[in-house]
Parts: sequence; C-alpha cells; structure tokens
Amino acid sequence: MSEIPRSPERFFNEYVPAEVARLKGTLGERSSAGAVAFEITGGGAWSLSLEHGDVRVSPGVAPDVLVRLTFGAGDFEPIVVGGAERLGKETGLERQLVAARVLTLDAERARLIREAPGTVGLKLAAAGGQTHRLVVTLGAGASKLEAADCELECALEDLWAIQSGARNAFELLMDGKLKLSGKVELAMALAAALA
Repeated sequence: MSEIPRSPERFFNEYVPAEVARLKGTLGERSSAGAVAFEITGGGAWSLSLEHGDVRVSPGVAPDVLVRLTFGAGDFEPIVVGGAERLGKETGLERQLVAARVLTLDAERARLIREAPGTVGLKLAAAGGQTHRLVVTLGAGASKLEAADCELECALEDLWAIQSGARNAFELLMDGKLKLSGKVELAMALAAALA
C-alpha cells in the first residue's frame, strides 16, 4: 500500500494487515498472547491479534487485551499516521508498528504486562505548538484519558526517535527532553516488556 490511510478504519483494516503481511516470513505460525487495542474517543476501536502468523483485526476492545492505546479524535492522525510516514519503510516494521512488538511478546513478557495494570499518559508536543495525547493502558484495566497513573511528556519527534531506535528514553530523560511523573514503574514495565 503506497499511501497511508488517514482514517482509523482504513488504517487498521487495510494498512496494518498489509504491513504485517510483510513480516510473514519471520512470524511463521506464531500466535499472540493477547491483543493490542486502538481506541479513538468517539471514533471506534479496533483490536489486533496474531493467529498462526496472520494478523486479525476485529472491532472493539478484545477481552484478552494486553495493551490499549487511546487517542482523542484529533490525535490519531498526527501521532499514528505521522509516525508511519516519518519512520517509513526503511525502518524495520517492528519499529514502525509498536503493535507488532506487543503481538510478538513471549508468554513471560505478556504476563509482566498483565501484572502491571495501570495507565501511562503521553503528552506529546508537536511542531507549531500543538500538544497531542495518547494513553497506554496495560492489561485489561479501564483507560484513564485525563488522569493516567504515570505521565510522560516529550516532543512527538523524540517519541518517533525512540521508536526508530535513533535515541533511547534514558538519554532523553538525562537530557531533560523527557519528563516522567506519577507511578514511573509503569513506564519502566512497559519499556522492559517491549525491549
């Protein structure tokens, strides 16, 4: 697929399966230990899982969700689509799609995520002074858009640099470009599970 869809429905139902299909040779017959859910406030939800190497997209939040990513309606395109465009095909797919990393977790790492329930809120500063929000919920708990258990603040460009492997979160923290507050152990548990 040459153009990255701007609508969440097309992104999850068309783009993600096509991109994950590129991993088919490395996935083999692997099945995921749970699902990754993407929820757009007022705009729907989609859950992704792996079944014998194939990605399955289903509407709603799956009962076996490992990680749920919740966005406001205006935050999906700048964070998700912008990240896919920025990282491009030259970045390994496992870096491009965080969901691919979650879906390929082994049983032990999946257990760690389920045992560290809570929410990590990301406040992301974009060029032009705009701020975008993403909330990552570990396990099957309720997403808390406004009052996450742990808050992480950084530039959107820095989030993409972490995702691409160009920078690491510890460097950004030490440089003062990443700020953490609240239950910091939740962010650490998520980072360790996805490492």
